[in-house]
Amino acid sequence: MLELPPADRPTDEIALVDLRGLPAGARIDLLTLLEQQKHWLESVQQRVLAEIEIADASELNLSQEAVSLALGVPIRTAQTKLKTASLLVRELPDTLALLHAGKISYRHAEVICEQAWSLPVQLVAEFEALALARAADQTVGQVRQAARRAAVRLDPASAEQRHQHAVTGRKVGFQPCEDGMVLLPVLLDAPQGQLIFTRLTAAATLLPAADHRTMDQKRADLLVDAVLSGLPHDALPELQGRRPSIQIVVAADTLLGLDDEPADLAGYGPITAETARRYAADQSGTWRRLLTDPDTGALLDIGRDSYRPAQRLRDFVLARDSVCCFPTCGQPGYRCEFEHIVAFSEGGQTCRCGGALACKRHNLCKIGMGWQYRRLPDGGYRWTDDTGHEYTGHPPQRWTPRRQLAG
Repeated sequence: MLELPPADRPTDEIALVDLRGLPAGARIDLLTLLEQQKHWLESVQQRVLAEIEIADASELNLSQEAVSLALGVPIRTAQTKLKTASLLVRELPDTLALLHAGKISYRHAEVICEQAWSLPVQLVAEFEALALARAADQTVGQVRQAARRAAVRLDPASAEQRHQHAVTGRKVGFQPCEDGMVLLPVLLDAPQGQLIFTRLTAAATLLPAADHRTMDQKRADLLVDAVLSGLPHDALPELQGRRPSIQIVVAADTLLGLDDEPADLAGYGPITAETARRYAADQSGTWRRLLTDPDTGALLDIGRDSYRPAQRLRDFVLARDSVCCFPTCGQPGYRCEFEHIVAFSEGGQTCRCGGALACKRHNLCKIGMGWQYRRLPDGGYRWTDDTGHEYTGHPPQRWTPRRQLAG
């Protein structure tokens, strides 16, 4: 039986409290109580997640897929949740106890885990004591700094090794933002990143005084010019049979200027009609037009290039599905392979309806793991795991067909 939460008051009784009738101080007390209840539930969830991982005997550790589907979170998030829960239960009992008592939040516990992962097992207990010294009275940011200091203090000889290992993880990310914008977070060695920023700033000061762009705008535009001009398109290797390019799905009427229905930038989402038409006028060859029927939203054509049939089929499925067909997997389509939903050896057809995009891992899920999936009439995919639970991934919503608007 689970222990009672930090407050003895039943949750259903709390829900009936007249909030407007409470004094100001009582509202603060209630807010604190609810926060403690939430932290208690999070501590229980950690124990459940840890048990799920311990009980996972599958060859591919499919507990992460099961958690991803059950909670509706990306695969990487599920991986982190399982790893964090296991560490809290097995090696950080005092941290879990504070979470259970409602004295720290799950986010506090997470930042302590982030530092504990980098330490030798024999140092974790001492590290935990240092990191938790004032955790109950600190913000998440303050606990993060305390945990970092504790980790460096206990293992100074490995600090440089950890830095060198971190340098191997340098990367450029891709994060869609609002209003047709995208963030490309760059993780670099600190001196290199500072040098790039300093040079962009210096170069921006060389632009004419009449240039009314802000300093941030100048730095961003100089970076775009440097990257796109320094990496010639024709010299780049092919991915999925094509040189790197962007794909824009746009209704024929929108392209002709008859309406302003939003288009879709593959891998990003909706963009304005005017943006799509502006790129349509670009003759650089770095984008491909994917025309749709304005009445039904169905994909009609993939530009006017002369492709081999196999390439056209792969292009079509890539444009239609965009990402891996597993419901919570965000692996972009160009990193996936065309897969027969029904194995070719079992009569599966190499056609639009018989094919899907699957990353390597989720292709393996249905090979000897007891998982299977099927394509639905609306273009989504329904997966069934080895326990019989079913999960549905819906097709991307890129446009609103006129037929739907009329209804």
